[in-house]
Amino acid sequence: MTLEQIKQMNKEIFKENLLKTIQEISNEIGLTSNEYRFIIEPVREKDKPLNSADDMMRLNILSEDNIGGKQLPLINTVNVLCGLEPMVPIWINVIFIGLDEATAIFKLQCSLRFRKPTLLRNVETGHAPFKAIIERTD
Repeated sequence: MTLEQIKQMNKEIFKENLLKTIQEISNEIGLTSNEYRFIIEPVREKDKPLNSADDMMRLNILSEDNIGGKQLPLINTVNVLCGLEPMVPIWINVIFIGLDEATAIFKLQCSLRFRKPTLLRNVETGHAPFKAIIERTD
């Protein structure tokens, strides 16, 4: 796989990349659920300036009142994080939290910096801007 820049991003590509990340985690931990919910956890990065679009997302869409602790279905998660399409968070860590009956719950730790596709991180994963965080218990 080459590490060339991503040239485009839209809701469909974003959703596919999120699902690829979930599949990576599922394969690693033996998860078989096909139902998902997501908790979005915005991360303020020290010494990383936000532009006006970032601030708008932080204060409105990604505010504690709007998304704090809520378990969002896949489509709502995609709609929230693609609110400035084609700009999306520059990086997103995906962490499996646990199961609620048959529904797998994931935490999405995401940058508050929304950037164009060519600036996204985690290109090497094949599903930028996502990175699977698999917590080892051994």
